[in-house]
Amino acid sequence: MIIAFWILAALLGFAILLAAQMRMLLSIALRRALAAKFGGKHTDPEYRTAIYDAGRIPPDHEHTRYLSTEYPNPLAHLQLARRVALIAPALLLVLVLTGRYGLGVF
Repeated sequence: MIIAFWILAALLGFAILLAAQMRMLLSIALRRALAAKFGGKHTDPEYRTAIYDAGRIPPDHEHTRYLSTEYPNPLAHLQLARRVALIAPALLLVLVLTGRYGLGVF
């Protein structure tokens, strides 16, 4: 039972790190795609806003419309990474509390 606990903890930790990496890399790649299409630098605040809004609200801005039509798969991966980044830490907390108070692992 203790080995299963540590395996689950390691998998959740890996999921958290992988989601963070996916979010960073996809954000950089999509911002560079926007900079290549619309000009400017990939660090412009309007490109950051477009990445933030993509997948969260209906595309009403030119940048978010471009991303949703040209890059639907990376946006789906970004949305999955956002979900994992929200859910996995909560699951890890529940696992640690269960291990501490329910199983007596620590």
